[in-house]
Amino acid sequence: MQPLFSVILPTYNRAYVLWKAIQSVIAQSEPRWELIVVNDGSTDCTLRLLEEFRDPRLRVITTANRGPSVARNQGLVVAAAPYVAYLDSDNVWHREFLAVMLESIQRQPQAICWYCNANTTFWERTKEGEWHVIWRKSAQGEPKTREALWRLSGVDTNCMVHRCAAGLAIGGWDEQCRWLEDWDFFLRIFLRYPDQVVHIPYTLVEYRQVHGTGADGICAEAREDFAQEQAGRAYLLAKWGTHPEFAATDKLTKTQADLPLLRASPFPHAPVT
Repeated sequence: MQPLFSVILPTYNRAYVLWKAIQSVIAQSEPRWELIVVNDGSTDCTLRLLEEFRDPRLRVITTANRGPSVARNQGLVVAAAPYVAYLDSDNVWHREFLAVMLESIQRQPQAICWYCNANTTFWERTKEGEWHVIWRKSAQGEPKTREALWRLSGVDTNCMVHRCAAGLAIGGWDEQCRWLEDWDFFLRIFLRYPDQVVHIPYTLVEYRQVHGTGADGICAEAREDFAQEQAGRAYLLAKWGTHPEFAATDKLTKTQADLPLLRASPFPHAPVT
């Protein structure tokens, strides 16, 4: 069966949650997909876990550890389907994610990129192995405006589907970009195809970040290493800061005092907002 969707899933040392992400793909009501898991040099039991999945639609690429953008490009160049979706290894899709995307593609076949909404939950894992919710927010269904994009309000990786050819046409993922690489990628698609980007007003993704002790942060703003985060911000400022529409210089010039570490103790029972 020829796949309609190539799902690219980069992962690094996340065997403890990877299985949930994979299960959410296998459970999709739309079955015409291939899942490309790019093992980005994991040293935990990721490969052993992947051996447990017998679905022939799943294939594994193992590379040296070079970060999520490189891993996604590895998947993009071997994708066999006309449409590409992404799922980070700590997140999950709702069962109808691909089916709803396909319905939108069929309604608007002239489009290049489609994106939906996500619920967001931030967790902290303590030294004792306990989990705490430190922040939770339900999805908001507003489409992204050009002005919002230039203020760094982008579309999360897990929420988008694009034509494979379009992803290659913009040069794929910026492999030097280690922070907000999804914003950078979506912005470049939007700038090239401004009238062919479609917002789908449904919540189809559960987005998760881990902070604090044991944060693994391959695709998250872990805030555990200020120098690393500062370098990521500086890279984006150098790349986009001179664009006449760019309006987020203040967000990319933070001091360490501006970026306090997130901790569970002030938020033991974070409410849903």
